[in-house]
Amino acid sequence: MALPRQLRDESDFDQLPDNIPISATIADIVEKKGFIVYYQFVIEVKTKGGSKYLIYRRYRQFFTLHQSMEVKLGAQSGSCTLPTLPGKVFMGNKQEIAEKRI
Repeated sequence: MALPRQLRDESDFDQLPDNIPISATIADIVEKKGFIVYYQFVIEVKTKGGSKYLIYRRYRQFFTLHQSMEVKLGAQSGSCTLPTLPGKVFMGNKQEIAEKRI
C-alpha cells in the first residue's frame, strides 16, 4: 500500500485541483427538532479555489467514522494515532454536551 504523499512546497500546492478541500472547521452547532431534539455540528469546508460549503453531521456520525478509522488505521496498523473522542451521552443538557465536544 502506497503511503500518502505530503506537499513539499508551494508548487505541489499549485498543482492541486481547485475543488480539493484544504480546510474544515466547526462553524456552529444547530438544534434540530423532530421526534426528538438533537444537535448537528456545522462543518465549513473551504477549497483551494476559494469555494465554501457547509456539511451538517451528528455526533454519532463522527463516532461511527472514528470507529471505522480505528479498525483500519488504529495503533495495531502502526500508520497513525487517532485522538480519543468523548463518549456518547444519553442524558443531560444536549446543547452543553455538544459544545463541550468541540
